[in-house]
Amino acid sequence: MLSKLLRVTLFVAALLPALAAAQGWPSRPIKLVVPLLAGGSVDQTARFFAAELSKSIGQQVVVENIPGGNGAIGLQRVAQAQPDGYTFAVTANSFQTISPHLSEAALPYDTTKDFTPVAGLVSVSHVVLVKNTLPVNTIPELVALAKRSQPKGLNHGAASATGASYLASLLFRRQANFEMTDVFYKGAAAAYTDLMGGHIDVFFDSLGAAIPLISSGKVKAIATTQSKRHSLTPDVPTVSESFPGFDTSGWYAIIGPASVPADIVGKLNAAVAKVHGSPEFAAFAKNYGYEPMAGSAADLKAVQAKELAQWGEIAKTLKTVKK
Repeated sequence: MLSKLLRVTLFVAALLPALAAAQGWPSRPIKLVVPLLAGGSVDQTARFFAAELSKSIGQQVVVENIPGGNGAIGLQRVAQAQPDGYTFAVTANSFQTISPHLSEAALPYDTTKDFTPVAGLVSVSHVVLVKNTLPVNTIPELVALAKRSQPKGLNHGAASATGASYLASLLFRRQANFEMTDVFYKGAAAAYTDLMGGHIDVFFDSLGAAIPLISSGKVKAIATTQSKRHSLTPDVPTVSESFPGFDTSGWYAIIGPASVPADIVGKLNAAVAKVHGSPEFAAFAKNYGYEPMAGSAADLKAVQAKELAQWGEIAKTLKTVKK
């Protein structure tokens, strides 16, 4: 009984500084960790929200890029941070719901227990891109060429071994029954360089990040991955038009270390909701093909739990679940 009382006392004592900080939050700049190199779609989204949140909460919100380990290094830094409301991460569903099943090594944190869900930011459509010199313009033509190129297949670029867009490519290959040779990069920027240079043939990425290169004609978009055509690319068909039932997407969200006070979570969630309703967000979303991921922290937690189970089943069917 005494030991149990002591544990409870120590737990409450550990929370007191965070609870006290919640009363006057925010009183200093807030850090948003992006667990990837600068320049990708997650970083792009984090910087937009950092600028808009800085206007509404009265303190500067600063983005810090901490890449490495397919996102694990930056997210571990956040998991180990004080839960005082001044360190958060902008993460992706790939890190929270896919990496636990696909990472070759055990993650240094539990994506459910070691983080506090705060607010969804955007939902993301993926797009199938090919180099301009590849003699295909449709998904059936891509599949036919890939099958003729077996056993090696075409070269497929991947910005992360555990990313949502990479898993989308695996699902596509499984449904269409063909293979490609994966070339892994440390970020999307390097993959785009090689795609435009003709060194890789195919690349799956978020539509938002790809729009400028599609519009400028530097790469070809042959399909999007959600069930309906996207308003920004109405002439680009969906994968499901050739392979019915195919539907994948991603999302970006703000999370904090475990035990961030509910008062702080509520205030930051409300600030994000305010951004979602702004004309600045409407313009941002339209330019990059995003949809607002609105809802409470509890909604985000529920989405993560649901997808964690779903992606686990998918990983098993692909035989890529970690041993």
